Amino acid sequence: MERLFYFYANPYQPQSAEAARALLRALSAPGVRILTDEWLSRQGIGAACAPDRLPPGVRAMAVFGGDGTLLRAAQYAARSRVPMLGVHTGTVGFLMPGDPRAPEKLAALLLSDAYPLADCPLLHVRYGGESYLALNDLTFTRGEHPGVMEIEVLADGERVFTAHGDGVVVSTPLGCTAYGLSAGGPVVRPDAPCLMITPLCARELLLRPVILPLTAEISLLAHGQARRRLQLAVDGQTLLPVTEEARVEIALAEEKAQLIQPEKHCFFDTLRKKQVDWNLQEKQE
Repeated sequence: MERLFYFYANPYQPQSAEAARALLRALSAPGVRILTDEWLSRQGIGAACAPDRLPPGVRAMAVFGGDGTLLRAAQYAARSRVPMLGVHTGTVGFLMPGDPRAPEKLAALLLSDAYPLADCPLLHVRYGGESYLALNDLTFTRGEHPGVMEIEVLADGERVFTAHGDGVVVSTPLGCTAYGLSAGGPVVRPDAPCLMITPLCARELLLRPVILPLTAEISLLAHGQARRRLQLAVDGQTLLPVTEEARVEIALAEEKAQLIQPEKHCFFDTLRKKQVDWNLQEKQE
């Protein structure tokens, strides 16, 4: 019986190809076939296949890079219902538990089909007749415009607040430690069924982050911005210019992202460890 895996990598990190090549060697066994993105295929690793055209039967996707790489891959994996294993060859790696120095261990995990999975909710974002999936967050900001933007936030048709400032961030539980955390938002465990809305540099002194049920349907409305150039960012990867008064709709997606956990995962231990790593990087710089 064929066992099919897919590799997806960050082409701007040469170590990603090295890690992918090592995992390819560790997975070498009768019946195993590896498909890869075009960049890895050009490095002589696997057969090329576009991530939005994954064939049926892919058992798992190994993602090589940092958190941004996994966020880019998430939409493809979720739509194909393929679990992802993040192999950390980037900088932050909060979502990347796989150690590239242990390819044999990772290969054994993938071949076992007995790995623990974390089901992560995705946001379905609608704007301008198009739809997008977000694993971490959606940000609606003033973009390059130097002035204050006015943005009204609704949840299930009820007005939550109107903020005057740089914009807002809508975060999933998994994405609470990304932009939302830097903006003063709360830290929640990834399995908490909630969404966070965090205003960015709002001039209203008492405006604070808001926590809503995961099933809340959120609308973001920009007012009086017809001549300004605003910006939507989906997971910090897809950037959408907004040149008119905009309405963005956000709801829980039917799809889910499944993340493979190589070992027992403690969220707060990981958070503390990453904080130490980030502080050390700042001191070295």
